[in-house]
Amino acid sequence: MDPRGELEKEPTNIYTLSSSFQKPVLVATIQTGSDVPRRLACFGPSEVWISGIDDVIEGWNIEGEFSVTDIFQTGSGRRPTDLTVNLKGRLVYSDHYQRKIFKRKNGHVKEVICFRKWRPSGICYTSKGELLIGMSNKSYTEKLIRRYSGRKNLQEIHFDNNGNPLFKPGDLAIFVEENKNTDICVSDCQAKCVLVFDKSGNVRFKYSGSHVMAEFNPGCLATDSLCNIFMVDTGNDLIHILDKCGQLLGFIDDACGMTGSTGIAVDSENRVWVTECHTSKIKVIKYT
Repeated sequence: MDPRGELEKEPTNIYTLSSSFQKPVLVATIQTGSDVPRRLACFGPSEVWISGIDDVIEGWNIEGEFSVTDIFQTGSGRRPTDLTVNLKGRLVYSDHYQRKIFKRKNGHVKEVICFRKWRPSGICYTSKGELLIGMSNKSYTEKLIRRYSGRKNLQEIHFDNNGNPLFKPGDLAIFVEENKNTDICVSDCQAKCVLVFDKSGNVRFKYSGSHVMAEFNPGCLATDSLCNIFMVDTGNDLIHILDKCGQLLGFIDDACGMTGSTGIAVDSENRVWVTECHTSKIKVIKYT
């Protein structure tokens, strides 16, 4: 078996969370082939895509013995900015530098959208198959969220009701995820906060991680079937867990040696997958 797919069962280790939330259990550790895994995307209970700091993307199937189902280079020579999977199970990734969105299908990479002014960063598919994209302009002075159906721009989240920018200028990414109640969850890495909008683009709440002692550094985020929101805090080696109304449920911390967390995803069985950039491992956490 490929050593990158070694599975270490760790059923006795428990992550520390508040008493209001069931304590998750670390059920598996996967040794990947990526030097520094940064992003991942799940499809169903057994398929996962992984990318790191280079231009390689790997597809894995974790049923039975782990196996690599696909491996390819992006073509630009640069790492993908973010990964997602469409409703048909096709990998889609953003290329910040080329200002393009690509799709992997039948062993080939196809351009989905090309932008002239905007650089895509965080991406996700909605329950209706629309694509949400976090973007910045070339000079990083403006950021926004767009919703696409194919190449058609359906919605733009850019300014508040007073005409003020919703997102802070700067070269750090904004990541986006649709919650199961159709809310739009956005991690503004530059502003060090997470904003949650309703489907129409109105702000429902803002989370600034005030419960932690050190500075809150939000990165990638994910949601589960219960509408809980999971966000990686790279500065504190924590995963913050909120309910759909913004109430803090607890943290996933380093009780099991979790370190250098970067990417996060939730599979169809509500297991949380987290990449560790320092160890090249993925931790799989079950909490329901």
